[in-house]
Amino acid sequence: MRVAAASIVAGEGDPEDLAHEIYWQSSHFLSPELREVGYRFLHLYADCGGAADQADEAAAAMKEAARSFLHDHPA
Repeated sequence: MRVAAASIVAGEGDPEDLAHEIYWQSSHFLSPELREVGYRFLHLYADCGGAADQADEAAAAMKEAARSFLHDHPA
């Protein structure tokens, strides 16, 4: 999850794919906190399918969510 989040922050890769990866990985944890992180990224992933301006907003929100995740879950 951290690798995918770091890639979003760095602007590497497709943020939509990376958000889905974070969600998918979070589904393998029993921690409710990590599952909530995954659900947040799933919601942002779903927002990417909208109009172009919504996709840009969703990508910016993903970047902020990724920063927050990395801050709240240091290595």
